[in-house]
Amino acid sequence: MKSFLKENFTHILFLILVGLVLILWGRLIAGEFITNAATRGLNTTQDRVRCAESYGWQVDPTSETQENVYIPQEFDDVYNRYNRLQRMCGFDLYKYRGKGVIRYTFRALNFPGAEDAEVFVNILVYDGKMIGGDCMTVALDGFMVPIDRRFLD
Repeated sequence: MKSFLKENFTHILFLILVGLVLILWGRLIAGEFITNAATRGLNTTQDRVRCAESYGWQVDPTSETQENVYIPQEFDDVYNRYNRLQRMCGFDLYKYRGKGVIRYTFRALNFPGAEDAEVFVNILVYDGKMIGGDCMTVALDGFMVPIDRRFLD
């Protein structure tokens, strides 16, 4: 048995490594599938609440507002910075330059450490599909962070 292990050590190590990669890859794909399912068909408030929840946010469904937003054809510094925030979460507004989208906004109920501040979750929707989003406050010393709450931990 010792000689078998000694002779095949690199093969065994390789198989263990391949197994770990497959397990991690499978978990990533499963996570992507769940997220993708939650970001499509956002036609109702309930759909959008479920989308926010998929990113870790509890939101007040009765606080939902919507606003038509135009994504400019040419990005200035502000839009470039905002798009970097989007790309962190796998979105890219560059694809939607010159398009009109709907921004749905909810009051966040579970932003850590912001019990006294109003924090909002924004979801950008084009043709029923989430194309971006963020979490922010409008206070003078406010902030804007990626919509994916995992970036806060």
